Amino acid sequence: MEDPKTVVKEEPRKSLIVLLIMAAYNFILGGIILIGVPRGTAPIAENVGWVMMIIGVLSVVLFVVARRHRLKQKK
Repeated sequence: MEDPKTVVKEEPRKSLIVLLIMAAYNFILGGIILIGVPRGTAPIAENVGWVMMIIGVLSVVLFVVARRHRLKQKK
């Protein structure tokens, strides 16, 4: 069985990596949706692309804030 202290110390780092990967996924997929959908034919698809890109950007901002908070806790 793993030491609980080690698991607690490593888990936030893994969660932040997953958050960064999902942010990149949302941003890239949102961009592909925006580029791939012809203008004016499917407004709902265009809106989905914008929403995914905004979620990606917000996830990156959350990642940066969490990293700064974690670095302050270490000091």
